[in-house]
Amino acid sequence: MEFAAVAWAVVSFAYVGTMSGFAFVLGMCNHRIARKTIFKSTLILIVVLYVLSFILLRLIYHWHFLIEAVLLLIIMLAWVGGRKCQIAGLTGGIACGKSTAAELMRHQGLSVIDSDEVAHRVIDRMACKIGAAFPYDGVLTQDGTAVDFPRLSQVVFSNKAKLRKLNAMTHWKIGWELVKEVFYRKFINHEKYVVIDMPLLFETKVFAYICFPIVLVYLDNKEVQIRRLMDRKNGTLTREEVITRIDAQMSMEYKKKQSDLLLNNEGTVEELEHDILGKLFPLLVTSIE
Repeated sequence: MEFAAVAWAVVSFAYVGTMSGFAFVLGMCNHRIARKTIFKSTLILIVVLYVLSFILLRLIYHWHFLIEAVLLLIIMLAWVGGRKCQIAGLTGGIACGKSTAAELMRHQGLSVIDSDEVAHRVIDRMACKIGAAFPYDGVLTQDGTAVDFPRLSQVVFSNKAKLRKLNAMTHWKIGWELVKEVFYRKFINHEKYVVIDMPLLFETKVFAYICFPIVLVYLDNKEVQIRRLMDRKNGTLTREEVITRIDAQMSMEYKKKQSDLLLNNEGTVEELEHDILGKLFPLLVTSIE
């Protein structure tokens, strides 16, 4: 009898936890669903699983209608919580002015999470593993205790296989740290508008579904992009190395099609700020309604 009670409690908690997690994520993806970015077949499958799980648990454990109603209420509250946890995404090509846009957003009172800072913290904690993964590339500092980020960037951006290897090692860890940061800012600090500044937003896929709106900062003129990156690196990169880094990124045309707001940064900083105020803020208000 005691074993049955314990089993019932374990199954109940596992069920509520799993379904609430699904509901929370669906709530965060609400705007993507409305725009048909997430396939209807996926939603139908999830609804069918909900119904089947309710029927199965009712047959096995003879759950009372009131218990089912309470569980359904908890799941619905998780969905509402997911909608309230809506976050925006900021991305762009290298040397297109994404960091400038992030600073302008902070200046306007938005809470911006710098994914590069989070990534650096995660990769630094993995210094030994990174060194072992790239043993002949000199990606650690001389004392071997920290990652030499300029050298690591040079290695992975010149070799797509090594870039994929680094991403496979770090993406999920970085993603988990970002999730924790979002929860902290939304539910502990109660910050209304949170933006994730993420260069590889589309490459990570998960955040491309969760974030709304997705803001893309881009340049149509590749020569301007090349010149800006060479200037930013103070001549430490050759033109060929700069072009290699730009070409290693996902197609800008694909990113444009997948984004909700496009900011062309070939003008002045004032023009970029005007676009942020005039175009981004209305979307942010819509995202949490």
